[in-house]
Amino acid sequence: MGKKRFFDDRLKYLSFIQNTGEKKAISERLYPYISKLPKNKSFLRILDAGTGDGTINSNLIKGFHRYHPYSSLLMTGKEVSFEDLKNTIEKMPDRFVEHPNLLVTMTNVKFSEIHNVENLKRINSKKIKSFELVLKSNNSFDFNKQITGASIGNFIKRNWGIEINKLGKTSYANPCIIKIYREDHKKYLMPFINLKYDNNKYDLVVASQAYRAASSVKMKVNNVIKPLMNLLNEGGSLIITHSIGGKSIQKILKSAFSDFEAFPNNANDIINYLKENASDYKSKFIFAKPVIYDFNFRKSPDHKVTELFGNAIDSKWANILYVGQVPEKHILKIEKNKKLFDDVKKLIHQTKEIYFENEIFKIKKIN
Repeated sequence: MGKKRFFDDRLKYLSFIQNTGEKKAISERLYPYISKLPKNKSFLRILDAGTGDGTINSNLIKGFHRYHPYSSLLMTGKEVSFEDLKNTIEKMPDRFVEHPNLLVTMTNVKFSEIHNVENLKRINSKKIKSFELVLKSNNSFDFNKQITGASIGNFIKRNWGIEINKLGKTSYANPCIIKIYREDHKKYLMPFINLKYDNNKYDLVVASQAYRAASSVKMKVNNVIKPLMNLLNEGGSLIITHSIGGKSIQKILKSAFSDFEAFPNNANDIINYLKENASDYKSKFIFAKPVIYDFNFRKSPDHKVTELFGNAIDSKWANILYVGQVPEKHILKIEKNKKLFDDVKKLIHQTKEIYFENEIFKIKKIN
């Protein structure tokens, strides 16, 4: 499978989302954008450009129902990991009960391929594998049995694989698409299920931690941001949120890795790059001012030091390494240097409040 990358280590990812309040912090900053979606449309399309464990995806649907209870929601999620795919769709039974006019589409293709995956039979000479799950009944218990059933499970097991090339980059083994909807609402969703409509674009695209923080601005723009901007409807918005570390995080990382810059650029660098290097984008899009928000480690109910809630020094260290996406070779080197490693752990212990900082900003396509 090639050389394993630190960023792909699932245990570290799960530890981070369990030990910090990032998912909640991101979701709370997305709700205002959902509330401002057009109220006069019979359907709206949202793309979650990297569902992860499905928490934010599920929260987006909850927020949508709060502000648009009578509109059809066409919710697309992009996820290459089959574990996260399963985690995402297993959060859907309650959402189909609360918002029956819901079509959930999941795919694993690249951002630049999303607009074609529903209209083509092949991508890059690979046949698109498709699966349609029509939910029968009207309660979450029955929906859950069908969503976690053998039929869709076997499809995922056979087709939703990952390939890793010699450079360590992950991609899909097969381009796939899954559609899930309620049978008793099929007549309302039929135009979108068979998808022969012209406008295969989105009213809202959410890109949460969609690239490595240490990547260059050029790479972030060309591989992620520009392809997602191309998926917007007129008047549609791309919401991007990513980590910038924060003072306490960067202080600890610099004490350990003086030559490694975990967060070499920020949202303003991305916006300036787009304005300077893509003049056609500058005239078609509005770039909002980035906003910084923070979150910290979760605390146990009785405020005791616990491994589960990330308050122990070793647990904090592991989560700081994760958010900094520090290469494995750097980690091994410092952990062999006992004096330096002891100094770093001492600094973590002395830092009373460790806050993680993210940025969020909007790119809106002009009508």
